[in-house]
Amino acid sequence: MAKNTNNRIAVKWVRDKAKAAYVKQGSCYICGGTSDLELHHLHSITNLLYAWADSLGYDISTDEGILAVRDEFISEHYAELYELVYTLCNRHHVMLHSIYGKIPSVASVPKQKSWIETQRAKLVGGVVEKPSGFFAKFT
Repeated sequence: MAKNTNNRIAVKWVRDKAKAAYVKQGSCYICGGTSDLELHHLHSITNLLYAWADSLGYDISTDEGILAVRDEFISEHYAELYELVYTLCNRHHVMLHSIYGKIPSVASVPKQKSWIETQRAKLVGGVVEKPSGFFAKFT
């Protein structure tokens, strides 16, 4: 079969299979809004998939190639696909990606999580631990 020229195709095959088990909450983690909800993965599936395939020497450039290893990828990245996620409203999801990019780097995962928690704390009056060990209370 011909090689796929669009890198998104392999990711789409993974998402199509994985999304049946996604658990989207009923409200935005940050603001509590209940409309236009989306699932945000802290780890970019695109980055994970291509790094994983490359490290194992898998050719995922064809439909057959990705379909042959899709279940293995999903199994090995269960936490990143199903646990390290947040339900966000479209507004907050777009804001996050405007800061960290369309496909955030692996190095940005702690920063993304901190940003999400800080935004939530600002809205609900919570306490956020700063990296230096100091605490800031948002009211």
